[in-house]
Amino acid sequence: MSALTSRRPAWIWLAALAVATVLLYVLVKDMDWNLVGQELRNISFGWIALAMLFNFTILALWSVQWSVFLPRQTHVPYSNLFEVIALMAMVLNTVPYMAGHASGVLLLARRGKVGHTVALSVLALDQLAEGFAKLSILLLVAVFIPLPDWLRQGIIGLVAGVGVLSIVLFWFSHRHREFEARAEHKRSWRFDTLRHYVAKWAHHLEALRSPKVLSTALLLALAMKGAEVTAILLIQRSFGLDLPMWSGLLILASVGLATMVAVAPANFGVYEATVFSVYRYLGATPEQALGLAVLQHLCYLIPLVGTGYLLILFRNVRRPGPDHSFTGTRVPDEA
Repeated sequence: MSALTSRRPAWIWLAALAVATVLLYVLVKDMDWNLVGQELRNISFGWIALAMLFNFTILALWSVQWSVFLPRQTHVPYSNLFEVIALMAMVLNTVPYMAGHASGVLLLARRGKVGHTVALSVLALDQLAEGFAKLSILLLVAVFIPLPDWLRQGIIGLVAGVGVLSIVLFWFSHRHREFEARAEHKRSWRFDTLRHYVAKWAHHLEALRSPKVLSTALLLALAMKGAEVTAILLIQRSFGLDLPMWSGLLILASVGLATMVAVAPANFGVYEATVFSVYRYLGATPEQALGLAVLQHLCYLIPLVGTGYLLILFRNVRRPGPDHSFTGTRVPDEA
């Protein structure tokens, strides 16, 4: 993991932390901390534990989804896929930028022993399914309440992004034979190598050529969002709040848009500010809104980050020595 993160300029990290600090300061500067403490002391920890369990199921469902995205002749044991997903989720929720996705590709290619073109195709399909799931949540929210301007603009941007990604991936997946044929005509070493690589990657986008596989993957993406919404509602319940069911969808949609581009590690500050603002919009007191925002983020991070750390600890205890998941032996790219 250090190989992915060590090259980031220090000023980028400082700027990200500055943004998070400013957001948190604006959030809490007028807060009555005695009331915040009172709200937190009165929560029901049974609901909190159940919320974390639902967030943990995201990892389990995510692993199943990646197994669905794998080409038919490629098999990776579920335990290996779960480990890949858990470690990727850990990086995604601790390091900003694209380090998490890059780690997922490297881990799947090396620990799954599937090659980089397969791993890249799985990641591309994962992002497409995630885009459709986020768009579905936003459209579902629009059924219940009039959307604020920034959410409407978010829907337009997301529709455009998902639409472009869908067109590109569907085009490549259905033209892979043409790429393979062109790759046989020798031009230059670099050009032929790139074309051959793209042809293999496009060939592995099998899910887009099978309506059954694609629909299964999309249902799994929606199930992950459902688990996250359920966790949000359970956290509301722990505070004794009686909010409409669609409030969880509104919070998830808002967080999804606000954190699409990671600024600070774990979206620290941005996440809390977004959830706080939505709860204030829903009528919660400032103290309740802050407690809900902080606790919701913790209930999300503990299972998604903690599982990865526990797996690393378990591996080191079982087999002490350096972990070459990111920088290990070169894996053949044929799948």
